[in-house]
Amino acid sequence: MIRKFAILLRVSWSDALVYRAEVLIWVLTGVLPLVMLAVWRTLGGEGGVGSFTGAEFVTYYVGALTIRQLTGVWVIWDIEREIRLGELSPQLLRPFHPLLRYLAQALSDKPLRLAMMLPIWGLALLFEPNAWPRPDVLSIVALPVAMLLAFLLYFCTQCSIGLLSFWWTQVLAVQDFWFGFYAFASGYLVPLDLLPAPVTRLLNLLPFRAMLGFPVDLLLGRLAPAQIGQGLALQLFWCLSIFLLMRQMWRRGLRHYSAVGA
Repeated sequence: MIRKFAILLRVSWSDALVYRAEVLIWVLTGVLPLVMLAVWRTLGGEGGVGSFTGAEFVTYYVGALTIRQLTGVWVIWDIEREIRLGELSPQLLRPFHPLLRYLAQALSDKPLRLAMMLPIWGLALLFEPNAWPRPDVLSIVALPVAMLLAFLLYFCTQCSIGLLSFWWTQVLAVQDFWFGFYAFASGYLVPLDLLPAPVTRLLNLLPFRAMLGFPVDLLLGRLAPAQIGQGLALQLFWCLSIFLLMRQMWRRGLRHYSAVGA
């Protein structure tokens, strides 16, 4: 299975290289954090707002854009189309789980996305040298784990929404609604620390912060050791919960699936 998955990764990487311009377009369409950065820098000036200085706003929003590119998943359009049009049928005959193919697709373009983010970091540091992230040692150790869990959580969530196509004819509207809530509740638009305390405490318990806000806070070194442990535990909890939901939806969906060749 490992060998087969490695082959899937190589094939998906080749596709990502062929369609690298498309990947660039996807990266450029995700610059909303940079727009919000300009808004908050204008509102707060160099003094910043709340607990964020002007330089920390730069670090936060460029970091949010970077982590979004490295942990985000965009396979829902493929899942929805293949189930709706019956293109999933031949995938069921192959010697590996179709969800592994989606996982390989989601992983394959990450090196390209990281390379495309480097110039943005360079420009940010050119105009704001103090925006260089300064996480402590524990945050540096925890950050790769947090990003991996954020990616897996995002992947399982995207797949779960896409698998609704077994029962519904249009699930992209659900994806749009979900992303709107994600953009607010994850800290993608506004750092959660700037929201009223009761709202922040509630959003901290939901899976959205685990997908983005928590890794960004690690990058900035804003978390105490106890908060890091709690954040990782919450990520793991949501990963397992949504993975089990995804597996159950897959099993029930296949029994409901009907298409040419199925």
